[in-house]
Amino acid sequence: MENNGPIISRGDTPKDKVRRILLIMAAFFFIAFYSMYTVITYQDQANYESELTEDWIEDENKLADIINELPSEQTEIEDKGEEVIEEKQKADFYYKRALEKEKLKDYNGADEDYTKTISLAKKYSSEMWNALNNRGIIRAKQFKNYKSALKDFTQIIETETNRVDGNINYTRLEAGYSNRAFVKKMRGDKDGACDDLYLALGVSSESSVKFIEEQINKNCY
Repeated sequence: MENNGPIISRGDTPKDKVRRILLIMAAFFFIAFYSMYTVITYQDQANYESELTEDWIEDENKLADIINELPSEQTEIEDKGEEVIEEKQKADFYYKRALEKEKLKDYNGADEDYTKTISLAKKYSSEMWNALNNRGIIRAKQFKNYKSALKDFTQIIETETNRVDGNINYTRLEAGYSNRAFVKKMRGDKDGACDDLYLALGVSSESSVKFIEEQINKNCY
């Protein structure tokens, strides 16, 4: 068997030793730098998240303060809208029921429901005008309560003549004057009745001119 002798490894040259040392040092510095960068980045991220959380909480608190400072009419719009719808339904309900009671000649019941309608209806609504007009007629013709009837018809007249927007409903105004003239006549106030008839004629429609003129000729000469 051939003996080649012991295996002898080659020794490192001085250049190899320097190269190895430089590589080790480079690796050490890379690891140290990467570790430092990771720590700094993590701290920056943590600080940013902390600031973001504080800002978010502060903004939420500000929003809560703003909502709390809003006037109640701005924070309760939905509730008020529901209340308006409910009141409208109630006014319409009582008005229709009053008409039914009047047809059945239940004048006391009709008077009560017209009164409820007036308390619920909007100032310029048809329910308000019709309820005032019908209640005034019932009180004058059925109850002979001329004083209360005069108040109802006067309220119609004042509501229309004092409209802020100037959009007077002349049909309602004419009815107010004509019906108030009737009540004044029943009370024996001829001059007051004639004054109202002339006022009614001044705002009357073509369809009612003839009737009012007949009443003037009959009662005022």
